[in-house]
Amino acid sequence: MNATGSDATIAATGRVLVADDEESTRLLLRDLLEAQGHEVAEAVNGEQALAAARNNLPDLIILDVLMPKSNGMEVCRRLKSESVTASVPVLLVTSLADRQDRIAGIEAGANDFLTKPIDTQDVALRVRNGIRTKRLYDQLAENYRQLRTLEALRDDLTRMIVHDLRTPLSSLISGLQTLPVVGPLNETQRECLDIAVQEGNGLLGMIGDLLDIGKMEAGVLQLDYQDLEPGELVEAATRQVARLADEKRLTIRSDVPEYLPTFSGDREKLQRTLTNLLGNAVKFTPDGGAITVSARYDEPGMAMRFEVSDTGPGIPSEAFERIFQKFEQVPTLGGSSTRSTGLGLAFCRMAVEAHGGRIWVESDPGKGSTFRFTIPLEPRPVDACGNDSAGNPPT
Repeated sequence: MNATGSDATIAATGRVLVADDEESTRLLLRDLLEAQGHEVAEAVNGEQALAAARNNLPDLIILDVLMPKSNGMEVCRRLKSESVTASVPVLLVTSLADRQDRIAGIEAGANDFLTKPIDTQDVALRVRNGIRTKRLYDQLAENYRQLRTLEALRDDLTRMIVHDLRTPLSSLISGLQTLPVVGPLNETQRECLDIAVQEGNGLLGMIGDLLDIGKMEAGVLQLDYQDLEPGELVEAATRQVARLADEKRLTIRSDVPEYLPTFSGDREKLQRTLTNLLGNAVKFTPDGGAITVSARYDEPGMAMRFEVSDTGPGIPSEAFERIFQKFEQVPTLGGSSTRSTGLGLAFCRMAVEAHGGRIWVESDPGKGSTFRFTIPLEPRPVDACGNDSAGNPPT
């Protein structure tokens, strides 16, 4: 039965499985439920109830607590632990008035209770409400499935378009870079050319972010592990944002101690991570402010820790997790807004977690923000959820 529209149109009848070892109770419930328009199946013990639920999924299950071959509590617990049957509402029937039995039923996953002797009106109402809940859940699950399908189509189209943009943009940048060969440029022309090339490379970086985010979401991105020097990564990332920082008269300070150990990682992905974090710091730091980028050996975690701190307005605490999501904008406590694709921090999170590391932010109102991330010294392969081969979450 399809469910559409408001709650009033949600079908209130369906297939009910009644599991009780007492024949008189089963017959009473069958007559009552069939009179209400429900289809009824029966089971005489716990194991039979489990088999019946798995073979022909009902819309609601009524379980007697005291049954042979797995009592109602155990059957309920097992039903709720299996993905196929977990969403089916379970009503536990008991003649026991002990409060502890109800608590145990709730712990087992029961959705509601019926008491013996059976009250027909009570049964009819609770079964109707339980089936409506199941119908609403099914409708939500179907809507979610359709949404995921549409999102997949959108992402596939986006990746195709973005991939096709990369080649002509690369050709455009190459053409711009050959202009000085054609003839000498004056200072103004040289400056305009440099800006065009830098902005073009920025667009290429955004395209790379989008493509790599898609690969990381699909769990197919391969990291090119090699031995890395923390200082070299920091220096290379700082060079990438130097011109933008100079335009705002920002001071960028590097704090990387000598003799830090090397670590294993993908140079291009981690350098882009640092560049994105520095780029954000440059955007949100007022003219004349300061930015600090540092690296430290995190001995307890056997990891390298990088930090990028700014003197901007800060980020509200409620946004700390949200800003690492795709297409989210970086809000500030000062109410100012800076145009952004919302891809940079999403890429940073996925790149760090792909290495088995962790990224987070801390911020003080009016004093600035500090983004930190850790990378294990040794490669730690992770799955699509960020868990390593041993099932551990990011460090």
